[in-house]
Amino acid sequence: MNLNYFQSLFNEENTETRCRKVLDEVSPVVTQLFERFVETLGDHLGREYYIRSYDTTLTTTYHDARNPAYAEKKKNSDIGRKYTIGLYRKLNEKEHNVFMLEFNGLNQSVLIHTELNFFPFWAWVKNNKFHHVMESIPSDYSIFTGWKEKETIPKGELEAFIKSCIKPKKRPWFQIGTSFPLEGELEEGVLLQKLAEVWERLEEFRSNYIEELKISQQSFDALMLLASSRNINETELLGRAYKVDVAAVEDYKSSGKRQAFHLYDGDQMITKGFLYYLEHHDKNSPFQTIMVQLEGHNHIFTSAREILGTGKKEWWITKVFSTQNLNNHEVMLYAMKLLDEHGYQVRNTEYLIGTFDNDTRSFVEGADNVKKTFIDAALIFAHASKRLELPEGSINPVDPGPVDSIEPNFVFDEIHQVISDSSFTFSMETIRDLHLNLTSLDDKHFVLLTGISGTGKTQLCRLYANAVYGLEYENDNPYFTIIPVRPDWTDASALFGYYSTFEKRYIKTEFLNVLLNALKEREKPHFILLDEMNLARVEYYLSDYLSAVESRKEIQIHQDDTISDIPQKLIIPPNVYLLGTLNVDETTHSISDKVLDRAFVMTLSDVDFATYWEQAEQELKETLETEFRMLNELHQVLIKFDLHFGYRTMGEILQKLYANSQLPEEYQMDSLEALDRAISEKVLTKVRGDERISEMLQNIEMWLTENIKFQGVSLKHVKRMQEELDYYGATQFWR
Repeated sequence: MNLNYFQSLFNEENTETRCRKVLDEVSPVVTQLFERFVETLGDHLGREYYIRSYDTTLTTTYHDARNPAYAEKKKNSDIGRKYTIGLYRKLNEKEHNVFMLEFNGLNQSVLIHTELNFFPFWAWVKNNKFHHVMESIPSDYSIFTGWKEKETIPKGELEAFIKSCIKPKKRPWFQIGTSFPLEGELEEGVLLQKLAEVWERLEEFRSNYIEELKISQQSFDALMLLASSRNINETELLGRAYKVDVAAVEDYKSSGKRQAFHLYDGDQMITKGFLYYLEHHDKNSPFQTIMVQLEGHNHIFTSAREILGTGKKEWWITKVFSTQNLNNHEVMLYAMKLLDEHGYQVRNTEYLIGTFDNDTRSFVEGADNVKKTFIDAALIFAHASKRLELPEGSINPVDPGPVDSIEPNFVFDEIHQVISDSSFTFSMETIRDLHLNLTSLDDKHFVLLTGISGTGKTQLCRLYANAVYGLEYENDNPYFTIIPVRPDWTDASALFGYYSTFEKRYIKTEFLNVLLNALKEREKPHFILLDEMNLARVEYYLSDYLSAVESRKEIQIHQDDTISDIPQKLIIPPNVYLLGTLNVDETTHSISDKVLDRAFVMTLSDVDFATYWEQAEQELKETLETEFRMLNELHQVLIKFDLHFGYRTMGEILQKLYANSQLPEEYQMDSLEALDRAISEKVLTKVRGDERISEMLQNIEMWLTENIKFQGVSLKHVKRMQEELDYYGATQFWR
């Protein structure tokens, strides 16, 4: 093999030409040679091993580079500047590299190595196996990281490097092996010998790696036993009976599953929680983890590896409380007392969740019972820490320790990932626009969101603020505050408060509290959402704030020297991010140019019901597929006239139709009757206008006649509105 020639191909500037030449001239030679090497390893590898090369990526890039739509984007691509082929092993539908040959034109080197991600190394550090694993790497072999420019990490510095990556959530890949220059000529026989030598010398390291993968798989399989059980219908806590509803398992990010559960007192939902089954927790643990979340707080967080081993192993979990306003020691004593009263085995700050039989790979008590134990324990912890006070319970713990620390992060791809992983439907373009609008100016952050009702304006604001702190939508975010605007707001006192001569004290507001906290914690962004902010005249109550932000001058709050807890003057710190939602109807006010000049204005009127439907719960989709299709058709009729509906309306209609389908058969409405009533109650109520909506009413009448197939309430309303339109020249749903 002429390695100089290979390097010349990798150096080709034109992406299309480079990929084609590497496919035609490098791939056949290297692939044939690597296959010969794998044949020498014999059949003992098993069917789970297979060869995969770089050919697919090269082929895709080659065709994209020829496509005018993508050619410009691929123009400066580095794809094709190297060629790899490797031996892989599949576990749990995920592939893992076992051995790789890489011709890297970027670094002008040939590498023979095993490639693995960050998590095995993190696990070895965490379980004190790191030094043992390091000893299995030959002393003359290197540890590389990086895709373009390879960085060599000395073995003695690797542990510190791994630890330095944990908190900032850097998750690099590593290559363990050897390299030599990509130059001169190389006999194929010599390369085969090198492959065989590296394969043999990395055998012990590969064994450690594969063992780690197997342990990970066994741990996650145990979690999946719990995930698959849903036969939990009721529970009793603090002497009171509750209904429990466990939802279907759904994918969560790329590292596990998530499952919602609901607690009901009769028909009243008390709370909604989540069980997370994670292959790893990207922030806190490389191990397979079960996490139980209630009221936006993780009440249980434990590794499934605790139950692996031989024979039967008891699953003891250590509990720690870090509440904000209570005495954590007293909370712990109370929680352990409650667990004991509910039949748990307790010792100090530990409690027993169940027993796992490693021989049968099953839970001795049954997966349903262990899962119920997890849910009950989380509910007891939530009650003990006053995050969720259940009826019939009493607790009087006092004063807590510090709140769990959360750190902000404005890295867009991570924010986008958190929002994309939520159950809401927002395009990347919308998320990116909000991100840029909020962050492009260093000292002024003001965004207005307008559009039809129900498109998720408020949800998007909450999602974004939580994503900045790495929190899910359901989490309680102490740095995000929603303030509903009232129609009677006529001046700045609505935001900044006022001195009450009657009460002889300064009346503070939520808005003022956020500003004061932002001044104390300038390193933390504080988000405020003024919901439906044009119910009052924005320029009346917000003018002082806007002027202060624009001028960077202080606002005069009061002039009373006897008031000690509120400063007389207040500056708006740059870590305050102000958002506002706007609705446009007869109850709202227009926005003045003074306000618009100081804000980015986003319009959220487009809805993506296809993606929304993909993310809906499976049971609902199976029950209401026809109804959803019909509602989507009706939406298309309305959209041309800007009278279409948003996600909220669609969701609430579907929930009503689903609830109807769950009634006893003798009480159910016919599915079309139920749909007809829902359309009348949720869609037609917003229809109003003059002769410009005449065509729309005709289209709706045709659609109802074709689809509902009987003289329903919706059709009656539409015909009545058509008659009023013909007679008066205007109409509306309300009479």
